[in-house]
Amino acid sequence: MRARLLLIYVLLLTTACGFHLRGSQTAKINIDNLYINSASASSLAKEVKLQLSGTGNALADSAQNASFVITIKEESFEKSVLSVSPKTGKVEEYQMLLHAKMDLIKADGTFLLEDEKLTVIRDFAFDENAVLGEFAEESIIQEDLIRRAANQVIRRLQALISSSK
Repeated sequence: MRARLLLIYVLLLTTACGFHLRGSQTAKINIDNLYINSASASSLAKEVKLQLSGTGNALADSAQNASFVITIKEESFEKSVLSVSPKTGKVEEYQMLLHAKMDLIKADGTFLLEDEKLTVIRDFAFDENAVLGEFAEESIIQEDLIRRAANQVIRRLQALISSSK
């Protein structure tokens, strides 16, 4: 009986402090129309659209009909060596970075964000004995970086749009 009460108490404490499991935040933004313009960042813009439309947000068909216009641009991936084996001198770990920029403009032309930088980083181990699998892993990591960057975009939109109203 005491164990149950203790468990209930701990659960109440963690929910009362605002704790949520990763991925449990809502992506509902309280705006009428949002237009997503993808200038040289098509995969990130596509993921933002997918995440927003999946939660019931209304996306505008054109920038003229939108309350807010977000432009995602200059998406690029960068891969660099993170560590090298001291014995063989061969690469053991790589670091993958996703860089992008975003603008957020109100319908009246006021910039809320201009050239805001987005950077998402992830490192991964490299096994020279499984090179074919490493290429598949690299594309999966790029997809994960895009999802994480889209989450960043949505969180920034939530903060900016709620504070600008």
